Amino acid sequence: MNEWNSSPKFEEEVRQSFGVPEIRSEFVDQVYSDLMHRADAKSRKSRPFFRLRPVWTIALAILSLVIIGTLVIGPQRVYAAVAQLFGYIPGVGIVDQSSPIRMLSEPVSLTRDGITVSVNQAILIAAETRLDFGVSGVPLSAYPQGEAVTGCVEPLYLRLPDGTRMDVSSPVPANVNKATFVLPCIFNTLPGTVPTDWELPLHFVAAPPDTTILPVIDVTPQVNPTSIATVSDNGTHTVDISSNAAVSVEKIIETEDGYILLGSVRANIPEGSWLQITGPAIIHDADDKKVSYSFPNDVQPLDDPSLNQGGFAWVMQIKGAGVTFPLTIRFSGVIISQVDSQALAKTTINVGTNPQPEQVWELNQDVQLAGHTVRLISVTATRDGYFFRIDPGTNLSGVSVQIEGYQAMGGGGGGTWQGAFNTSLVYSELPKGQLILLFTNPLSASPTETWQGQWQPEVVREFSLIPGSSATCLNADTFLTLNPLPAGLDGRMVVTQLNPQLQIVLAGMDGSQQQVIAPGNGRAALTQDGTRLAYSTAEGIVIQDLTGGKSTVVTGIFGRELHWSPGGSQIAYVNSVDINGVFVIDTNGKNQKQLSNLGYESIAGWSPDGSKLYYAIPGSSGDGFLLRSVELSSGNTQDLFVLENSSRKAPMPSVSPDGKWIAYRASDNSSLYIKGLDGSPARLLLDNPATAINGIVWDGESHLLGVSLITPEYPEGEIILITPDSCETYRLPGLSGELDGVFIP
Repeated sequence: MNEWNSSPKFEEEVRQSFGVPEIRSEFVDQVYSDLMHRADAKSRKSRPFFRLRPVWTIALAILSLVIIGTLVIGPQRVYAAVAQLFGYIPGVGIVDQSSPIRMLSEPVSLTRDGITVSVNQAILIAAETRLDFGVSGVPLSAYPQGEAVTGCVEPLYLRLPDGTRMDVSSPVPANVNKATFVLPCIFNTLPGTVPTDWELPLHFVAAPPDTTILPVIDVTPQVNPTSIATVSDNGTHTVDISSNAAVSVEKIIETEDGYILLGSVRANIPEGSWLQITGPAIIHDADDKKVSYSFPNDVQPLDDPSLNQGGFAWVMQIKGAGVTFPLTIRFSGVIISQVDSQALAKTTINVGTNPQPEQVWELNQDVQLAGHTVRLISVTATRDGYFFRIDPGTNLSGVSVQIEGYQAMGGGGGGTWQGAFNTSLVYSELPKGQLILLFTNPLSASPTETWQGQWQPEVVREFSLIPGSSATCLNADTFLTLNPLPAGLDGRMVVTQLNPQLQIVLAGMDGSQQQVIAPGNGRAALTQDGTRLAYSTAEGIVIQDLTGGKSTVVTGIFGRELHWSPGGSQIAYVNSVDINGVFVIDTNGKNQKQLSNLGYESIAGWSPDGSKLYYAIPGSSGDGFLLRSVELSSGNTQDLFVLENSSRKAPMPSVSPDGKWIAYRASDNSSLYIKGLDGSPARLLLDNPATAINGIVWDGESHLLGVSLITPEYPEGEIILITPDSCETYRLPGLSGELDGVFIP
């Protein structure tokens, strides 16, 4: 058996950055939410009358400390139509319209010392207030760097004209049309680091008569398959449909260009067993075409307490153009069952008196549990616990592990790799010395099953393509029919791969001549002429000459988001150690210059003459990431425009070398937009063709765009080349990984 060599913490960080879905070892009911919401992959829990909804999910350590909070409070919004109590307002969500609606007259923002606080929207009804606000531009240095220190936690509030102080979720009296939004301090910032006592005046008005309020329509349940049947799946294989779970659409919202579907998967299995979803949903139309879908940020799944045994609620949004009804909505997974609740096995390990974080004990110890052989492959120490790698064998899907005599404060699960799984335990005080490990709760998993349901609208509407969408080059259906790269197109690709280890690989476009450039490292930058590669290591930034094989190290310089200047004389990078922000440095290690001070910027590229650098940061308005430019000579910064509908996690912005375009990942993390740097409207280039995008790179001539997409067949990244002007697109079947660079001579 191959051992998993990377450290548990690093493995998790890399997997999150790639957006790879995982199967959690504890098989809890919320596994579906984890899968569906990917890279950032956080569960969304519905609450009937109060909920805190972040506008942005910022990527791991890079963006997690930036507070782009959006407070959304209340039940579900209104619909002022006959016989409809609930309605949907785009950008707001589902509301209860049993009372008049008031809104914020206009967004309000305030900027101090480069930090912006914005109140973007407020919805007022008799029972509640919903208020969306955002904060941007807070330096990473303003937040605590150690867990022993906490920043400001003073709550925000509304102050009415008579001085009354009220919670932002409380209903504003009907006769009060003005209030002051008070933010005493930016959450979790340290004293003296950023401005405090923010006050923004708010003015409320009646919702205009032309406010878009769409009905939330109850759906009559349609019959689901009750016996096993064989169904064609794009003509490539057959799928057995099981009756162990029912898939149904329960409510719909008819949008301008399609539908928002709210549904559930309900278990129909014996007590003591539960469903575990092992992959994303697949939707096909009546012509067996794959239908793309996204997850609307403003609609939560139905809060249904009757869902149990792994059953769950889901929300998906589709476009109606080109779709033939009815739709078939399909989920795949397994049924988890407990083998023996009384089973217990023990083994002993010795971690010594002073275990260190990331210290690994390769054990390969076998124990017998309920008549099955379970192998403890390795144990890794963390700062406050241990990380276990376990092979449950061919007949079990998982087991639980504890340390005898110690009460864990918590724990978690990781992904599977070659049949083994990861699980961890956290303690208030790290157990040391001779430890007795207890193995219990053996679980078995059924063969993979598929559950499906069908839905079609009572009245099928005709949909026309929305403006700009006619230029979309690729979607989930056309992605399946892509041709491989034709012979004769020569070039080189640089990718980061996870398996069999983290490594940077250089290869031809057809996958031939693969060369491991840097084992144990990832995320490289390629010069426009394809002759040099740069990547970060523990020693500094390594510059690799690809023509002669010679490498140099810019020692003591550490950063991420490496980007070569057009002439290859400078490298831009983001530093988040000691001094935060965007820096540029000559390739000889001289003339280091700081251009920003945040520490979570996402570098997009250079201007063609090398005088400007572009980077994106989370904006405060909630519309998308904000693109900025900075002059290298003067350091002057200019806010250009918002990357509309950009990813809440990481847009991966990429400016074309000719300075005309910027490509970026969409809010669903699996679509791609291209937008003119002149600020012209964005064009949807890729419409959710795969699970997620994990790499976006232009060629040096700005003619081709390389994109790596996470697919079931290529969880590290399947690579395509696309010509945005003509939509000519090809897949590169011989190479996989996160795309870092492309060079075409």
